[in-house]
Amino acid sequence: MTNPGDERFWRRLLSASAPLFIWAGHFFACYLLVAAQCSPALIDAGMPDRPLLLALSVVALGACLALLWRSRSAPAGLYGWAQRGTALLGTIAVALTSIPVLMVSAC
Repeated sequence: MTNPGDERFWRRLLSASAPLFIWAGHFFACYLLVAAQCSPALIDAGMPDRPLLLALSVVALGACLALLWRSRSAPAGLYGWAQRGTALLGTIAVALTSIPVLMVSAC
């Protein structure tokens, strides 16, 4: 039997850590995509595919910014502080991850 408080805890934990999951997924996808496109079997003069990387970064940044905007209404206390902090940290992390990936000129 589950306690209703446990369900609320897990929902709040996921809500507070969602920006960090977005950043981790963005980081993994960007560097995996660049590594795959720059492998010896796929090297091409136009690689890595910048429009795809830019689109991935824009989607991840938009999701983090939406969570940051939503965190403004978080309740006071540790949960609200954690939700605002992780949203800000996730937004900054996605932006900083995007910079070197988008500056790569070729493999």
